[in-house]
Amino acid sequence: MTTVQRWTGRETRTLRHALRMSIRDFATHLGVAERTVSKWEACGADVTPRPEMQAALDTALSKAAPEARTRFSSAVHVPSAVSPDLPTDRPDLAATAREQVARARQALGVTAEDFAALLGRALTWQPGADDVSAWETTSVPPGDVILALPTLTGRPATPAHGDERLGDLVAVFSSRSEFSTHLPPDLLLGGVKRVRAVGLSLNLLTQGFADSRWRDLIEGGGRISCLFLDPAGSAIEAREAEEGFPAGQLSGLTKLNIETLMRVRDRLPESLRDHMKLAVYDDTLRFNVVLADDVCVAQPYLPESRGVDSPAFLVRRRQDRACLYPVFEQFFETQWERGRQL
Repeated sequence: MTTVQRWTGRETRTLRHALRMSIRDFATHLGVAERTVSKWEACGADVTPRPEMQAALDTALSKAAPEARTRFSSAVHVPSAVSPDLPTDRPDLAATAREQVARARQALGVTAEDFAALLGRALTWQPGADDVSAWETTSVPPGDVILALPTLTGRPATPAHGDERLGDLVAVFSSRSEFSTHLPPDLLLGGVKRVRAVGLSLNLLTQGFADSRWRDLIEGGGRISCLFLDPAGSAIEAREAEEGFPAGQLSGLTKLNIETLMRVRDRLPESLRDHMKLAVYDDTLRFNVVLADDVCVAQPYLPESRGVDSPAFLVRRRQDRACLYPVFEQFFETQWERGRQL
């Protein structure tokens, strides 16, 4: 039987996802207010529910269906029996992320406390030694922590002037598939509060992130703005011809992706529907840009090169200086102002 030594907001959110419940349903399940669950999840490891709620969470986990307990165990990397009805050959992305944190700290040869201090210089928030220990053993590291690791292991523990050469550029990938292998959508978007995206069909968001995850993100306080190339416009027709697609293929895919997010929005409580904004634009396609809080993924659309084959640049906003992030942020804002709301 899977057990949790101390419930924090992180484990609480993991349990809710494992049960595949909305914040509202999970709050009802536990007998607490929705805002209480939202507060737990927003504060993550920094909040510990009261003792009586610790017991309620223990009970919720123990009474969960076997497949839900398996999902929970896999997410927090706690050993438990695996249901024979579930596939076991899928990659354990959570375990891979934990290994990346452990390898990065070992490469630097520093304690968990010192490693947390180094992470704090790269992030917009300050983790603690307990967070680092948990990310290496039981919890799933946040996406911005994973993105920070290459900059830490690629420089000495004491910052040097050479660090300035790449500005806020974290990594470069030869294709979208290589990027997605390194940072799947669940890690990129998990727990973020603001997502802004502009591109052609935005497959990274619509096909790589489940409908339920979008609902959870919005119900947890997130806001989404997605700007698609107009499937009925002339720019997408030109792109189809340039890439050698049959007429209407990219238009059909983009229309399907738009309808997917519209369906998610329509199923939200009315008070939250304006937290997911969708729009289209008809312009020469230059970049596919996804801004997830302080992280930016930018792909240039090269002539005669399909979007999936284009290189992907990973950028993280810096507080001490303006680099690439504000450039791509301004690109999104400019295109959004010219878009047509759906």
